[in-house]
Amino acid sequence: MTDSTSNNTPELLSVAQTAKLLSVTRQRVHDLIKNGQIIAHKLGRYYYIESAEVERYQNQPTGKPYQPRSTTSQENSIDNRQ
Repeated sequence: MTDSTSNNTPELLSVAQTAKLLSVTRQRVHDLIKNGQIIAHKLGRYYYIESAEVERYQNQPTGKPYQPRSTTSQENSIDNRQ
């Protein structure tokens, strides 16, 4: 006999379950969906998020990317001021 749950079917989470996993409000999850930061499926009037999508969102880096300052500029050098 085969298992009734297929391994090909992704686990779907409600907005409330996703909010709890991410430690944010349901409104924040709706904002993330609206901004395209989390991909959701709309079934009827409700959104559902795949658990893999929640993991992908959790694993992305936060904050601005590091951009080192340019130190080769002569005009900003303290040694060149007279």
